[in-house]
Amino acid sequence: MQSIWRMLLFVYNLLLIIVAGLAVAASVGRPEPLTYIELALSTPQNRIIVGLVGVVLLVVGVLVFLSTIKLEPRPQSIEVERSLTGEVSITVSAVKIIIMKAAKTIEGIKEIRPAVSNGADGLQVYLHMMINPDISVPELSKKVQDVVRKYLEDTGGLKVAEVKVLVDDLSPGVKAGNTQKPGY
Repeated sequence: MQSIWRMLLFVYNLLLIIVAGLAVAASVGRPEPLTYIELALSTPQNRIIVGLVGVVLLVVGVLVFLSTIKLEPRPQSIEVERSLTGEVSITVSAVKIIIMKAAKTIEGIKEIRPAVSNGADGLQVYLHMMINPDISVPELSKKVQDVVRKYLEDTGGLKVAEVKVLVDDLSPGVKAGNTQKPGY
């Protein structure tokens, strides 16, 4: 789609340059542009063609105009503080990095995938984790919740409403749907 858009813009700009050149030539008294216009509008078929080209140029011009005034989307962010002096926000990706740093301090976590959303009571954190099978799930989950909450509050200045933990895939050697026990 990008190459089609570039080609369309190239043709549009080329036609715009030609029309501008004809207008400049006509304004300095050259008779050729007026002859070309009379020739282009001399028959009904030529008028239809000129009209269609005009409609296409008008549509492309409106599209170019709208694409230039289109606002860039702001990255998703979470408001940390709002005061008379201004607003402090942190992006969702930065919050996820803070969570990942907090999780690195806890032993037993193999992999963690955070998701965050901003609720009425504060930040809602969802952690999808893969842990070592030798570790107690309730103890590790509680530790992760406490460490992530404290790290987000201390480092990011965020109010954390809840930290939900989903422990998944305790044993990476056994695939989902595989009913055979390992080693047999």
